[in-house]
Amino acid sequence: MPEKDNEQSSSGGFAKTTDFKWLGIGLAIFALIAFIMPMPDSMVLKAEELFKGQAGVDVAMKAMHIKIIIALLSTCVIFFATEAVPMPAVALLIGLVQLLFGITDSRNIVGTYAHDAVWFIAGSLALGATLVKYGLDKRVGMLVINLAGTKTRMIVIGILLGTAIPTAFVGEHAVAAMYVPIAMALYTLTNKSTPAPRLGTLLMVTIAVGCMIGGPMSPTGGARNALMIGFLADYGIEVSFMQWVSMGIFYTACMSVVMAFILPLLFKPEVSDLSEAVGLLKKDLEKHGAMTGKQKLVALIMLAVVVLWIVDKSVTRDILGFSLGLGGVAISGAVVYMLLGLTSWKDYEDKVSWGVIVLYAGCISLGSVFKATGASSWFADQIMSLVAPLGLDSGVGLVILVGVIGAILTNLMSAGATVAVIGPVVLDMAVTANTNPILVGVGLAIATSMAYWLVIGTPASSIVYASGMLESKDFIRMATVGWPAALIVLAIMVAVYWVGILGINPLGSGF
Repeated sequence: MPEKDNEQSSSGGFAKTTDFKWLGIGLAIFALIAFIMPMPDSMVLKAEELFKGQAGVDVAMKAMHIKIIIALLSTCVIFFATEAVPMPAVALLIGLVQLLFGITDSRNIVGTYAHDAVWFIAGSLALGATLVKYGLDKRVGMLVINLAGTKTRMIVIGILLGTAIPTAFVGEHAVAAMYVPIAMALYTLTNKSTPAPRLGTLLMVTIAVGCMIGGPMSPTGGARNALMIGFLADYGIEVSFMQWVSMGIFYTACMSVVMAFILPLLFKPEVSDLSEAVGLLKKDLEKHGAMTGKQKLVALIMLAVVVLWIVDKSVTRDILGFSLGLGGVAISGAVVYMLLGLTSWKDYEDKVSWGVIVLYAGCISLGSVFKATGASSWFADQIMSLVAPLGLDSGVGLVILVGVIGAILTNLMSAGATVAVIGPVVLDMAVTANTNPILVGVGLAIATSMAYWLVIGTPASSIVYASGMLESKDFIRMATVGWPAALIVLAIMVAVYWVGILGINPLGSGF
């Protein structure tokens, strides 16, 4: 299964080659759905509903296009879930299928891959690479430990917040990587005098959980969020940085409190005070001295990028007459780093995972053609007919149902892939059911952060597992309590906070 949201390093998952067994299964499923199974009457009716009366349009061909895209979706789910094919190849295959079956004209195929979300992913990866180059990640990590004090429970809370907050702005893999050495040092120094295996497990699981609960807080907290903003924009709905934060901060804050209580109970540490270990780490940080001028400049530019993300749809739009978008701001920061000589293109070539960018461009293309052909509308109709008898076909019930579906699927495939595959579907469901697309879309994006069950659930989980201080069963143990708790928080957030406190109309179309 693939790793997640900003999502893999340049090696790891992208170094894998084709698994021919699953490749064959995926292609067989495509052929079965596209060419062997009979055309459902509902597809023909959907094509007539959407395209009948348009000059020069062959309704039968449009229905066939819906069928082919459903077949493509099914094959992509297999490939995303099994990594049968290198992920960038799947992303390019999405465009090739559109081209080979005449779904998208060759002159327009590149346009389906182009979106502000792709710029955002590229720019944020470049920004993160520059922060790591100058060691600012390690300084932030040690600052958090200094502020947390020496009590084990306070350090757990410090790590939760210290990973969650930066994950809302930079890739979780970079955040996890900067805390793992600190956690290992705390464990190693303590373990010399008092055997403390549970302490090591607790600290590592805390890092992974903090990264998972931080991403939902802002639109820059993961590629899945940028994808959803893009899909909402296709429906003419704009979500500003602060609007997303106002919705997402509840989940991050509540899950920080919940996990700060749950994790020390599940992995009860052998020691309650880490004074000696923390003191030695402080001495080590002092050896690095004060921040250099270049480090301060890198930090200042990153701060400016965050500010521009926040004011993009207000101040920036008033000044320029248009907004730069999340991607435009991120790319601007990456370019400024190069212009000032703080980094080079070679650094970006070496440190930025270009496969991630290609992967999410393919996801954008899949979502675009899914909506354009009417496949998402057809698929949404089928789901709506199934859930209507349960009373979950509109309003708050539909939003929570979508969240549960997203929380399940994100443990089977990447968060970005989950949003790409079902994002257009659930938004069409929302429109059909007169349910606010913002609630459904943001709810889905937040739910896809709940990849608690598996070691390979997120990049952060894989990174902490690689430390050797915990086992795969530790994630399962955490998920048996943490995952249901997260779903409960999600339901409360939707019904009480979003609708009751923020006053977002569940049957409307905006804030």
